[in-house]
Amino acid sequence: MHAHTSSLTRQVCALLAGPALCLILMNLTPFEGLTPHGMLCMAGCAWLLVWWVTEVLPIPVTSLMAIPVFTFLGVMEPGKVFGFISHPAMMLIFGATIIVGVWKESNLIERYAYWCFNLPGIRSNPRRMLFAFTMGAGILSAIAPNLPLVILFASISVAIARSCNLKPQDNMTRSLFTISAIAPMLGGIGTPLGGAPNIIVIAIVATVLGHDISFGEWTALGMPCCVLILLGCFLITCILYPLGKGSSFSLPEEELRAKLDRLGPVTPHEHAAIWIMVVALVLWCYGPGLCELCGFERMAKLLTAPVVAVLMGVSCFLVPIRRSPETGKLVFAMNWDQAVRNIGWGIIVLQIGAIAFGQVLLEGGLDKWAAGGIQKLLGNISGDLVWAALVFLTGYISQIIMSMALIPLMLPITAGLAQIYGFDPLLACLSVGFVSNLTLMFPFSSIAVASVLAGGEGYARSRDFVINGFLQTTVATVVVFVYCYVVGPLVLH
Repeated sequence: MHAHTSSLTRQVCALLAGPALCLILMNLTPFEGLTPHGMLCMAGCAWLLVWWVTEVLPIPVTSLMAIPVFTFLGVMEPGKVFGFISHPAMMLIFGATIIVGVWKESNLIERYAYWCFNLPGIRSNPRRMLFAFTMGAGILSAIAPNLPLVILFASISVAIARSCNLKPQDNMTRSLFTISAIAPMLGGIGTPLGGAPNIIVIAIVATVLGHDISFGEWTALGMPCCVLILLGCFLITCILYPLGKGSSFSLPEEELRAKLDRLGPVTPHEHAAIWIMVVALVLWCYGPGLCELCGFERMAKLLTAPVVAVLMGVSCFLVPIRRSPETGKLVFAMNWDQAVRNIGWGIIVLQIGAIAFGQVLLEGGLDKWAAGGIQKLLGNISGDLVWAALVFLTGYISQIIMSMALIPLMLPITAGLAQIYGFDPLLACLSVGFVSNLTLMFPFSSIAVASVLAGGEGYARSRDFVINGFLQTTVATVVVFVYCYVVGPLVLH
């Protein structure tokens, strides 16, 4: 009873804190460097930020609150907020989730996971198995939503722990369950498809810098970072939870082979899923170049990442996989009911609020005001140190504040400081966007960690995520900054 009362009190306090802070700010004398309009913008953003951070309401619901809050304060017309539904980032996530939905509906993701663990040499060697587990979860998360992968690999970990009679305190158990959450989050920076934060980064960079990040640009920078970070993840986990050469651990060969056998031969549905993704990846990376090479310059300009996503998403409804024995009609790789189930509606709604949040920050001059305040605090130091500080600050704050709330706040500030200190604003925003994915330590800020703890059936332990997640965050932020600083100019410019 006491616990329920305490939860209710926290919920009510969080509900009241947002509008209360908004009311206080809108009635204060404008801070130095801000106009009265800027104070109203700050008040509205503070309200949304409090509710995002405390998660007093589902995050997409808080994003929808951008419409009444900004309208009430008079800082943005409702029609403008609704207009963000046509933003290119929305089209990208709309089409991409349909494509990935074919992978899920055809069971291709599940087949891939069990195939990896049935490879010769993996089952008898715990370190090789752990390496395959890490790279499999991480690399796949670059082209598939993180949460389904987290749940899938956590389920595999439970099956392994049960079949091998592992205890929660065994190093192999701790390795499997921490990697189930951490590797997909680390791998998510590989491509724009790796997670909802990536799409928000692309949308806000387009708003703040006027630059539309292409699929190829992001992937050329993000994928090498992804591989390096995953290698670091494997090494850190091996050091934290040593298995030893004489480990008696072995994978449950019969059970895993039986799971793979139950899937049967590769189906036409899975073949369709593979080829739709392959064509989409080729068009995302090389589509404009191929069109120009063939003399279709006009087509090259139209073949942007959002257009490719929608085009290939629609193609899922047109690729036949078999004939229905009941009706004799063709069955396609995706039908509308499946699409509705897989389209990221919550992510799309969330992005509308995030883009509106970023737009209000810009229109109110809050990015320049915050950048000026940080400049006064830092003084005349090297721009490179400021860039590094922003990357590390974002990496560690993302352990407490969900990335969806952090990105709209940090990217405009990063762009403003880049203009003041003279470092590359695009690379700086991308590096900050990359590390915003690193929610690895706590269940209240990481859906992945919460999912593994909830679905771990007593095997997963929260303190393992705190220790492992902190080390992974530290290493990953170093890798991201160094790679973007040293290699980034060669890749993007």
